[in-house]
Amino acid sequence: MQTAHNFFKEGGFLIDPVAHYTSREEREAEIEAIAEDLEQLTKKFPRTQNIEYALLKAHLIIEHVLLQYIRAYATTHVAVKDVKAGFAQKLEIAYLLGFGVNDPHMLPTVEGLNKLRNQIAHTFELDRARLDEILRINSEDYENFSVSTDRQRVTRLRQICNYFCGRVAGQMIGEFAAVQYYKEQK
Repeated sequence: MQTAHNFFKEGGFLIDPVAHYTSREEREAEIEAIAEDLEQLTKKFPRTQNIEYALLKAHLIIEHVLLQYIRAYATTHVAVKDVKAGFAQKLEIAYLLGFGVNDPHMLPTVEGLNKLRNQIAHTFELDRARLDEILRINSEDYENFSVSTDRQRVTRLRQICNYFCGRVAGQMIGEFAAVQYYKEQK
């Protein structure tokens, strides 16, 4: 708001690169911190057999992954507390920044988990067939996929969360390193 008032009072405004952008060193440190955060996040998946609770925690973990993805790929510096968006908006922003574009099951998984989370929150019911479909597309053995217990479902949800955290952290570190390498080669 102050920027707008200053514009009318002073007839112009300056963009403060220090306040909005990060240096290469700061960006590298931030990406390393985000990667460490995502690694620690995998340890926060609950040890439970309650599938509804596990699904809710998985949803929170995935939402945090989206938030960290946005922070890593945004041109301007973005603090966690500054992202005021719901889950669907975070997913849309992350997608626009490249989240899931080279992985055929990331977006369907995130969208499906969000629908299941909403179903639990609003109806107190869980469509296990829909959950199993999500688990199947994330299975190493798609053709012979089978789960029969909620314990197995929870285990697979944990694996999905670990995959998302590791995939995003690895992508950020790898892409940042590649960009820096090519900049240094010029």
